[in-house]
Amino acid sequence: MSSEILKNLNPGVADLHPYEPGRSIDEVIAEFGLKDVVKLASNENPLGASPKAISIIEGLKSDLHLYPDGNGTKLKSEIASHEKVLPANIIIGNGSNEILELVARAFLNPNTTSVASKHAFAVYKIVTQSAGASLIEVPTYNWGHDLKSFHEYVDSSTRVIFIANPNNPTGTYNSHEEVQSLLERVPASVLVVLDCAYFEYVTKEDYVKPIDLLNRFDNLLITKSFSKIHGLASIRVGYGIGNASLIEALNRIRQPFNVNALAQLMACEALNDHEHTKQSIDLNTQQYDFLLDKLTKLGLECIPSVGNFITFKGNFNGKEMFTNLMKKGVIVRPVDLYDMQDFIRVTIGTADENIKFISALEELL
Repeated sequence: MSSEILKNLNPGVADLHPYEPGRSIDEVIAEFGLKDVVKLASNENPLGASPKAISIIEGLKSDLHLYPDGNGTKLKSEIASHEKVLPANIIIGNGSNEILELVARAFLNPNTTSVASKHAFAVYKIVTQSAGASLIEVPTYNWGHDLKSFHEYVDSSTRVIFIANPNNPTGTYNSHEEVQSLLERVPASVLVVLDCAYFEYVTKEDYVKPIDLLNRFDNLLITKSFSKIHGLASIRVGYGIGNASLIEALNRIRQPFNVNALAQLMACEALNDHEHTKQSIDLNTQQYDFLLDKLTKLGLECIPSVGNFITFKGNFNGKEMFTNLMKKGVIVRPVDLYDMQDFIRVTIGTADENIKFISALEELL
């Protein structure tokens, strides 16, 4: 077959490395012939989805022939109430990743650049290069975003700055003061995307207050996800919060019916299931302390994390350790894609899942 058609790929696409999702339980069972497998690879909520959200499924059967609400009216209203903003400040997406993609389509082209930290979420590079633009990486400080230096990388070609707070895969975070200081330094014409996918897990007192910043800066877009604390990763729903004019512009290129009816209804329930959210936070806090203590006592180098995962390395080959752990029924995540060779990222699971992981790791060290 001729490959002539590939000569017309948009600039940047040819050099992109596809996003690599974590291995699924079914894949590992099939490959290694196992019966008992735990997945601690993709920063999912080990408690699963809110029971209130799950109860929605049965009641949707009679409406499956209808298109979903293309405006997401009820969900946007619930989010607006939760975030204390107006519905006009909300855009919903097929996961928060879609919001990032809409930003790239709206603001980036082959004559422009975006700025992000080294070792930041891989999707920033994917959406940037897919638009034909170039991503400028800022060196990290102690594995975290060095926001004090970001403005030095901004020039006339810069259109977007991506900030993951907390950052995946390092688990580091930036304070409110650090983010505010950056916003005060960059031109008002540069869009700053504050990616808060793991927002609810952070218990630090100096952590960012996104809505306070939104009230001051029109060039700020906040993104959040229902995939993490709310445990709805499989249905793909997230949202963005920003100035009403910015949201209106992004909605011009949003696909109609981009968030299905089930996702919208389940997200509404999950957002208001405060008991499930609290249980998830409490479990994460308790089990983070357990895992960090065990990993540290094993002599492993752990990056302090405020999310629902820990990234660590030791005297081993990362990919080999990843494979060997799978053979013992534990799926984790190597992060070579982030230029962090030999580091492993493990999601904080339930007590039983974490014990299984630590036992397997001890046998392999």
